[in-house]
Amino acid sequence: MDDEGAWSPWPDLQPELAGMVFCRLLSYGDRLRFRAVCRRWRLAARQQHPLPPALPWLNLDRITYQSLPDGEVHRIPVPDELPAGTVCRGSFDGWLLYDRSEQLECFLRNPISKAKIDLPYHWHCHEAILPDDEEGRHTMCFHESAVRRIVVCSPDLVVAAHVYLGLLFHRPSMHSTWSLADSPSTACNITLYRGKLYSISIYGELFVHEFSHHGHGDHVSSRFEIVIDTTPPEVEGWSTHYLVVSCTGKLLMVRWRWRLPNSYTMRRWRADELSKAINLDVFEADLEKRHWSEVKEIGDQALFVGTTCSKALPLPDHGNRIFFLGFDITQYCLGGIIHGIGDCAYCVYDMKNGTFIFDNPVSIKRERLSYGSEGNLSQRWRADWFFPSFEPWF
Repeated sequence: MDDEGAWSPWPDLQPELAGMVFCRLLSYGDRLRFRAVCRRWRLAARQQHPLPPALPWLNLDRITYQSLPDGEVHRIPVPDELPAGTVCRGSFDGWLLYDRSEQLECFLRNPISKAKIDLPYHWHCHEAILPDDEEGRHTMCFHESAVRRIVVCSPDLVVAAHVYLGLLFHRPSMHSTWSLADSPSTACNITLYRGKLYSISIYGELFVHEFSHHGHGDHVSSRFEIVIDTTPPEVEGWSTHYLVVSCTGKLLMVRWRWRLPNSYTMRRWRADELSKAINLDVFEADLEKRHWSEVKEIGDQALFVGTTCSKALPLPDHGNRIFFLGFDITQYCLGGIIHGIGDCAYCVYDMKNGTFIFDNPVSIKRERLSYGSEGNLSQRWRADWFFPSFEPWF
């Protein structure tokens, strides 16, 4: 029955057809509404395995998200059952990082499945890393400006890339603290690939990391090995490297570069100027030959790259495109905006024709966060990819 009491044929739609419709919905919000129509549609949705991924959301501030492609705004406030003072510090794939700094408590939570991983608030140093450091426990900083990425490798291994500390790892069943990982000082991005953790340096070198448990005690060690030391040709300007695993199981590096002078003063940028100044290159890791091979096309998949999470999704309607965060650009623009567009949520690069789309403005007035040391704070817009999922985390 519809709202006026008339009979509606939609609930009687055959499960096979309902399932086909459900799989064509790219918005996670639309999938939630589909499930809410009736029990038969909810059952049809549950029977779709494997379920094609939905497009991600943009984490605009600590509680506000914007979905792709419709721009719908969603709010995920701090759950009522969590203590007062709990703050969401960012999104990492399908996890949200919650922090209670005054109580020294921190954890990851999946807002869909409600799964939770408690994280320690201290890191352990087995030896002094600076002249005035002491061995032992040190308080961890989980501020948005400090934690680059958190990767849940397995139920018993979590790795974090930290701006000030480098790589840290935590074994929930063995330790009550984070441990500093043996890692290159130039590592800037990490990802899980074929069950192992990989990192990439600011120059494009690729490393693989191992975490070993020795004996029956709680001693766990880490080591790393360089697997690609031949970096891609150097380019002028500033560059950032992202690691992402393709839909076909390849390890890719996306190099985002901007031809800016070493001595740069904030200025206004228009979209047409940015299209000429920014380049994106994609490379595939050949682990046997130990080198990067440039990739000109990625087929029917789209790459979503960012500091806290990067992911490839099979999306024929958005294939051969790279989605990157507007923050990558606006942090270097006067006023934090693209002139003529405003606060840019995300940008799209079409690998087929080499064009950019910058006109994806944020639909709300966003909170601004302070980054930097005390007395030298700069205001930047916050942005992370968030991939909500019905699926279990392992």
